[in-house]
Amino acid sequence: DAKAYYWQGYASDRLMQYRTAEFYWKSAIAAAENSTDAEDLALYAKSASRLANQLCVDGDYVAALKMARPVVERLEQLKCDTTSDYINLLIYIGLSQVGLGQSEEESHQGFYRACEKHRQNIDRLHSDDAYKDAIAGLVNIAYYCVMAEKYEPALYYTRNFGELLIEYEQHRGVDSAYIDRQIGRYTIYKATALRHLGRQKEADATYNAFLETKFSKSNEGQSMVMHYN
Repeated sequence: DAKAYYWQGYASDRLMQYRTAEFYWKSAIAAAENSTDAEDLALYAKSASRLANQLCVDGDYVAALKMARPVVERLEQLKCDTTSDYINLLIYIGLSQVGLGQSEEESHQGFYRACEKHRQNIDRLHSDDAYKDAIAGLVNIAYYCVMAEKYEPALYYTRNFGELLIEYEQHRGVDSAYIDRQIGRYTIYKATALRHLGRQKEADATYNAFLETKFSKSNEGQSMVMHYN
């Protein structure tokens, strides 16, 4: 049941039927919440991660926290706390806390834990997927901090993002388009945080580096320019 519900949710999401997708992902979570089967637990985490993302996009942070916290607790109890879906849930919990205006110490606990988990996965696996999962996680954190106008944390996580990106660039066969996209995100997030912290000279230099990327001409890149200005 969990598998069927998850894929029905995935298909609905791809068709932009978001309310239907939420219904199926909630059904998948309910179907797997008492199971200890490995496949069910993977679908449990994956469904919760996708649902949390959708709820955060909708700005329904209360619902995201209410759903994600017990899933995280159960995954930790069962020692299923190393997957990218589990780590994403930590990030969505942090994003929800930021969105609800909770204290920075409380709201960033999930972010710190997520960063540590990603680092552990990279050190353990040394894989392309481990790096890309970590980069995606830091992109989400930095982006939401900028959107929430939390510029000091945005600068902190952007710095971590940049260091990880430099490390990943040393690997053989990295995709140049992927690197350009991530450098674009890194520079515009950093420039925006610096500008709003009153560090204009550094912001200008970083923004000029952003303009040198192909990403800066994309729709996503152009949408971020509005927040810089």
